[in-house]
Order: sequence, then structure tokens, then C-alpha cells
Amino acid sequence: MHTLRWIGLQNSDERKTLHPPLVLNEPFGSDIMNGLLYVADRDGGTSDDDPSVAVIRQFDMKTGEPVKEIRIEDSPWINDIEVKEDGTIYATQTGDFSGENPNPDTWMVWKVTPDGETTIFVQGKPLNAPNGIAFDPDGNIVVANFGNTGVLTFSESGELLKTENAAQAGSDGLVIMPDGTKYICSVRQGGVSRIRPGEPAELIASNIPNAASMCYDAGTNQLVIPMNQNNGLAFIPLD
Repeated sequence: MHTLRWIGLQNSDERKTLHPPLVLNEPFGSDIMNGLLYVADRDGGTSDDDPSVAVIRQFDMKTGEPVKEIRIEDSPWINDIEVKEDGTIYATQTGDFSGENPNPDTWMVWKVTPDGETTIFVQGKPLNAPNGIAFDPDGNIVVANFGNTGVLTFSESGELLKTENAAQAGSDGLVIMPDGTKYICSVRQGGVSRIRPGEPAELIASNIPNAASMCYDAGTNQLVIPMNQNNGLAFIPLD
């Protein structure tokens, strides 16, 4: 354990008096940039009269206190996020992925400018329940599909530049190394794919239950993967 209750150190009454108040309802993806922790969250969704709205919340990395929140009014929820140095945020809306006829119009990547303007960056196919998102060494936006094996690279203008395929479908976490090597974990099938530039995917790890969003620990050269249903972390050395 590194830090116990870094966020939420205040008691419940004190949290309400913060500006903005400290709120986390259903946090999903996160990213750290320029001393801020960005967290994908949502408000509402408690009843038919209380629609769900995606919210990106920002926290101070030193104090854990809330700094700012940005609502994406036209999105019911977002999954993973990635933040550029200038504060531009890209967020995946996994959308409808269950049943025999999921709606491709619900598959989106949102772009949020530093001043809070929200626009749809990409919508519909070839997205297929987009989940993990990251930047490659050239600054392109890479999206891992949950609905199939697709790993899609888009330019900053939204042009599809490249399509690769993970070794397993059900992608969740996505890590891209400085040399362009991609690691993708499957929350459905419990494996980790590695895609080296110009090469097909190879399965480098398996039997990781509910392998969810993933990060890279540079100090120990290993992948760290939350196991959702196990309340634990899996560590995959890359040596």
C-alpha cells in the first residue's frame, strides 16, 4: 500500500464543503498529466428520471483534492481516457455491446479541449465497443476494441491510419511503449497481447481473470493489471 485514502481523506461533511465537492460515483479509466489525476466518472443513472451523464473529474496529485470537472452532456458514460500535455482529453464511449444487434452509433471516441468543449472525435465502425485508449510515439490516438480484436490508430484529425489485431477479443487495457510496441489485455479472455511494430500479435500472458485497465511500471519494467472481480492486481514482468 503506497497511500491510504489519498483521495477522500476528509470526512463526509468536509467533502461537501470543498470547491468543487469531492464526488466519485463510478470511476473507470484514469490518467495523470501535469500534476493532475483525471478520472472518468458519471453522474445520475439512479432512475428513469435521472439520466446518466459522463463526467471527467480532476484531482490534485499532491493533496488529492478535487480541482475541476467536465461534463459530456451527450454521453451517458465513458470508459477509458487519455490526456495530452496541453490538457486535451480523449475518451472512449464503449456504448452498446450486448445482445445480437448492438448499435454502432453508440460507439464513440470523444475529444475534450482544455477549455471544456466536447466533440465527437470518431463514431461508429470500425470502432466496435471501444475501450482502452492511448497515444503512440507519433501522437496518434490508438483505440482497442472490446467487441472484436481490432486495435485502431487514428490521426489527430480522426483519419484511420492503421488497423492491427490483438491475439484475443474483449480488449480493455492498452499500453504503448516508446518504440511503438503495444500491450493489450483482454478482460473477457484473460490474456495479454503484444504487438511489435510491423509484426502480428503474440499472446505473452494468460489466465489473468477479468484483466481490466492496465498501466506500465517503468521502475520495475512490468505491466500492472487490475483484476476486477478479484479485488487484486496482476504483475507481468516484461524481461
